[in-house]
Amino acid sequence: MDSASRIRALPENLANKIAAGEVVQRPASALKELIENSLDAGARSIFVDLESGGARRIRVRDDGEGMGRDDALLAFERHATSKISSEKDLHAVVTLGFRGEALPSIAAVSKVVLTTRRRGEPLGSEVRIEGGRMIRAVDMGAPEGTEIDIRSLFFNVPARRKFLKTKNTELARCAEVVSRAAMAYPGTSFILRHGDRTLFDLKPTEKRLERAAELLGKESLPHLIEIPGAERDGIRLGGWAGAPTLTRSNRESQYFFVNGRPVRDRLLVHAISKAYRSFLPNGRHPVFSLFLEAAPEEVDVNVHPGKEEVRFRRGGVVHDFVHESVMSRLGSPPRRPRLIVHKPNGLGIPMPPLGASRPSGGRGPDLLGGGGYIPRMDSGAETLVREESPLPAEGPLPAHGPFPAVAAGVSPVDDISPLNAGPDRLSADEVAAEDPAFRQLPHGSFPLDRVLVPPDPSCPVRLSECRYMGQWAECFLLFESNQGLVFVDQHAAHERVLYNRFWGQFRTGVVERQAALVPQSISLRPEEALRLDEHAETLERSGFELESVGVGEYLVRAVPALLADRDPAGAVRRVVEGLADLDEPMSFPDLIDGIIARMSCKGAVKAAHSLHPEEVASLVEEIDKTPGRWTCPHGRPIMLLMTEGPVRRRFLR
Repeated sequence: MDSASRIRALPENLANKIAAGEVVQRPASALKELIENSLDAGARSIFVDLESGGARRIRVRDDGEGMGRDDALLAFERHATSKISSEKDLHAVVTLGFRGEALPSIAAVSKVVLTTRRRGEPLGSEVRIEGGRMIRAVDMGAPEGTEIDIRSLFFNVPARRKFLKTKNTELARCAEVVSRAAMAYPGTSFILRHGDRTLFDLKPTEKRLERAAELLGKESLPHLIEIPGAERDGIRLGGWAGAPTLTRSNRESQYFFVNGRPVRDRLLVHAISKAYRSFLPNGRHPVFSLFLEAAPEEVDVNVHPGKEEVRFRRGGVVHDFVHESVMSRLGSPPRRPRLIVHKPNGLGIPMPPLGASRPSGGRGPDLLGGGGYIPRMDSGAETLVREESPLPAEGPLPAHGPFPAVAAGVSPVDDISPLNAGPDRLSADEVAAEDPAFRQLPHGSFPLDRVLVPPDPSCPVRLSECRYMGQWAECFLLFESNQGLVFVDQHAAHERVLYNRFWGQFRTGVVERQAALVPQSISLRPEEALRLDEHAETLERSGFELESVGVGEYLVRAVPALLADRDPAGAVRRVVEGLADLDEPMSFPDLIDGIIARMSCKGAVKAAHSLHPEEVASLVEEIDKTPGRWTCPHGRPIMLLMTEGPVRRRFLR
């Protein structure tokens, strides 16, 4: 029998390369570590210079506090750090970096030159390392702060280097790292260059919204809803969530920070996705920039080599808090504007004030949105300015920001359109000049998604203050507003009204029941029956009454009145099937959300249905008091606006 040892200690250089693979996966990983070190050093200015997407060169220069010669040498020793000194510090980390792995890991797989000078000292230091081997360390003149120049990443690990993506792909990952750091630290300036091209040049600002506008695009500002510093149990959440009119086909415009640390946490992603679930169609993703603050001891940041994930001591509390904070802002109607200006209609005839009809030329009284029949108005009457009373304080305040609104919004399946009415918005000619797609169209033509746009969340349309003009194609309700011609999808609008009403009953637990004349039976597998029994009390609060009549056999004796004429047994079965995936922090009511959406769709007025004016008035009244009237529960828009600009252009005006 061979008694020779088969276990051996790896050579230090090989161990370092293996360890580097955990921390440095691509150029963006190295860049992230360097930027975090700069921010921890108090940098107010960070300059990043890249070549070949970072594979050939990553240079980061900052004006932080810098290092002395001894610290510059120790910084390349594994697990050497100035940011923690005891186990106690590990449970309350307040810095971005703390492991002491970044620089030695980077140096093990690249050629590094560190140049640094501590504030107030006459001389700085330069340290050169190649593949983890010290080349030289000298004292020299240097500006205050630190510069780290990384060249030929993975030059000594060719297997890792060949797995890098294309130059543009790696550059995009690096740009994402810089943008996330810049969003978290608006008081620090960031410059990102690639070759001779400047990608970012972000000036320092004390206002997070200004930095958000630079990174998300100023055209996004009218669609950002402020989360105004909600707080619960020592946890605070602030920032901005995009209205459902602002969506993307990917998650690149989603920023979440925990105590200033950019994270991608599944618990937080689930909380936000849940809040947007009934507003967005499949394949579209919301835009947000949210900042969560909690005591350091409430957050474990030492769960991922790249520090991209965190773990909360009270994960369920954090999840519910984030979900409810975002949901409350999406689901509440915006405040009404305090001032509405009525402009001439272009024909030299002043527009009649809201609440009064136009001269009808001998016709009967007109119907206003909301069902008001009003007498004909004398054509000489004129009111140009009217004050509006604000909604109650619980209505959300849209984030206006310091910039003029330059975009009208997008449909839930399209990106921002830069065309809408208003003195601060781009004219049709300006859009045509800036958008190459417009120059390819015949004169006077517009893509449909540029003509029909959702109303601006910062200036919402209240149908009860618009003039109802009639029904078109037995599907769309037409209204005249100060912003333009409003198209309302009657089915989508009624579906949202019913969905909110149904969901409100389930959420509050005040669910009307209806006993079944003939109880329906349902058979479940043993594991399904166990799950059902475990949640029997919640089912009962939700309006279901089940009676066990044998092993796995139940009678459905009562159901929510909303389900009375549907499929009670089928609804119970879908809930039971969903229980198989039920785990914290998901809540039980989530399981019946899909059922409620289907109920709303089936119960809503159909598209090909002619509505009487009284029915329109009733629907308008319900829409105006329904929170979250952006889209139907499936993500289809409820109302779209056609402004005056495209029509005038089509008439060559």
